[in-house]
Amino acid sequence: MKHLFEIKICGINDQISMDAAIDIGVDYIGLVFYHKSPRNLSIMNAKILAKDRHEKSKIVALTVNPNDDFLFEIKENIKPDFIQLHGEESPIRCKNIREKFNIPIIKGIGVENGMNLKKIVKPYEETCDILILDAPSNELPGGNGEKFNWEILKNYKSQKKWMLAGGLNIKNINVAIDIAKPPAVDISSGLETNKGVKDPELIKNFVLKCRNL
Repeated sequence: MKHLFEIKICGINDQISMDAAIDIGVDYIGLVFYHKSPRNLSIMNAKILAKDRHEKSKIVALTVNPNDDFLFEIKENIKPDFIQLHGEESPIRCKNIREKFNIPIIKGIGVENGMNLKKIVKPYEETCDILILDAPSNELPGGNGEKFNWEILKNYKSQKKWMLAGGLNIKNINVAIDIAKPPAVDISSGLETNKGVKDPELIKNFVLKCRNL
């Protein structure tokens, strides 16, 4: 029996990759607004990429510890379907952003061996709409190509939809799905030929493989 799951591609930053993702039916498109990331977009470039895309895929604006002024600028120009918080935002901060901007929240959480996952995740389940369980990193807060022990997520249940992220690629996605059985996956660097540069052919092949698992 197939395990059906949604697909999010994060770090789209050019028209060709955006078209490839939309055409193959990706569920979520992540646009990165973080100056340290090689996938960082200006508000204006993101506005062009996101134009007329919302009916085909959900647009996610990824931010790291953003202030309200920056979120307001993103909302006014991009009109994202979700705001992704991938920094050190507390559950209360997530709740405040959700209420103030009236936009659903996706929260990235680093997963480490030995941690009490349910205890860490529970406060965010109460204030966010979707959770991303990712590999922890001292570099960028995502998109590093690092994976964690997926066995931690075996039999994991959550009150909210969650996405598996961290080191996913076309070679290991079948193993990841078999072990963790996530409702959705989030991939970035695994679809790049160079850091920050998505490969349209890899996008297509990855999604096709996922749809046939």
